Amino acid sequence: MLDIVQENPVKEISHGLEYTHKNISDLSLYEERCKIKLIPVDALVGTPDLTPTGEVIRDIIEPRRLEGFSALYNTATDQLLPTRPVGSTYKMVDHLGLFHDQNIALLESDLPIGDVTVIDRLFEGGLRAHRTVIFNELQSPIEHGRDLVRCRMDIFNSVDQSWSFQVFSGAYRDLCRNTLVFGGEKAYHQKRKHTSGLDTDALLSNAKMGLEFWTNNRDQMMAWRDRSCTIDQFSDILAATICKKNTETAKAGHGSQVNEKLMSYLLHRFKDERRELKETLWTAYNALTHWSTHTDQTWTGEDGKERKTSTKGAKAFNVERDRETAIRGVLASPEWTALELGGNA
Repeated sequence: MLDIVQENPVKEISHGLEYTHKNISDLSLYEERCKIKLIPVDALVGTPDLTPTGEVIRDIIEPRRLEGFSALYNTATDQLLPTRPVGSTYKMVDHLGLFHDQNIALLESDLPIGDVTVIDRLFEGGLRAHRTVIFNELQSPIEHGRDLVRCRMDIFNSVDQSWSFQVFSGAYRDLCRNTLVFGGEKAYHQKRKHTSGLDTDALLSNAKMGLEFWTNNRDQMMAWRDRSCTIDQFSDILAATICKKNTETAKAGHGSQVNEKLMSYLLHRFKDERRELKETLWTAYNALTHWSTHTDQTWTGEDGKERKTSTKGAKAFNVERDRETAIRGVLASPEWTALELGGNA
């Protein structure tokens, strides 16, 4: 009886490996080929061994620990990866944990994950990874309805500082890592360096929500994306709605008229989102929904001080419900509506 030779589903590509499959929970490429850990770095330092008359006999080589730096070791392949050491300020996000978190976000979403195409890629022994999830049941028209593309989500990650963390979602056919999307349009896109402030969970959640909104409310999303909203205009909307103080002192025209802590955070979020989404109502909406769905975040203000978006002792589900109600008030306000009906961005 002849043995059946099965084709290896993992194929070699330029500088790496690629695995195409149909299950978002299949992380086998990363489990089998890429488990990265940080290990200490020792430098070999030579000390001369001298004769009594001062002549060098030999160098005595001893290891000395290089404090504040680590090397990258792939335990899955037993490889010390050929790259520069990473510093203590670098926040390593391993590919396996990252894509596991993405799976959880997708499983908890309204997105159809029964019919997907997943393309996993590893480059340079595991230093870099790119995962594409294509939702085959979701199609969206682009180019004024002349073409249909399938909605998708793409994530780029590295463990050696060579790539920033990037997440895309939307309806597009092709993209490249320099943030340009071809053959379609983005619902969400963010790019972050691997520093202590990197919150991959929040970015994955935002990409998921952006794609959900795209598929369920595409016309609304496109309208907001095409409406200009400067940071000053967003500030005016906030001052008239969600950040407006209703205390007796404020009503009497004394003291601060706005909730400065909330205003500062929402403007911080707007600046963060506009780096990739530009100054539009869609950017403003993303800033608002980030605040409503991430109820316990730490962020750094312009004064360098760390602050939290939560209130001590508050229950997250109550906070989220109250914030969603507040955002509905913003979207129904005359100030928001005026911009929504305004000119193109």
